[in-house]
Amino acid sequence: MGRKTQYRREFTISDFYCTECGNKGFSCGRKISKQREPGHLKKLYCMYCKKETNHAEIRPYGSYNVEDFMEEFNLGRFVDGKKIPVSDLMNCSKKDCKYNKNGKCWNSNYSFDCGHRTKKEE
Repeated sequence: MGRKTQYRREFTISDFYCTECGNKGFSCGRKISKQREPGHLKKLYCMYCKKETNHAEIRPYGSYNVEDFMEEFNLGRFVDGKKIPVSDLMNCSKKDCKYNKNGKCWNSNYSFDCGHRTKKEE
């Protein structure tokens, strides 16, 4: 009897958000020993887009939450379902631009042409 209660809470529920449309997709239980890094991308079928797309995994706790995902999604950080690393983002010269985060232009998908992007310094 004691053995059954020992394994009861060894998993967490993760929510998956589509990187194409931003909607919440499926929820999935993961064993604690099989968890991925925060914001892990997983290819799943999106019931809103009606196709297989990358989904960002978000746990109910941790360093990457729904607000972080929505900010990245709304600012255009995902290109073709992939999240562009901060080191690969172009520099932004306009301080008060809403896409400027710490001097980098987060509008990677070019949904807005601000004209303040500068070439990455090599």
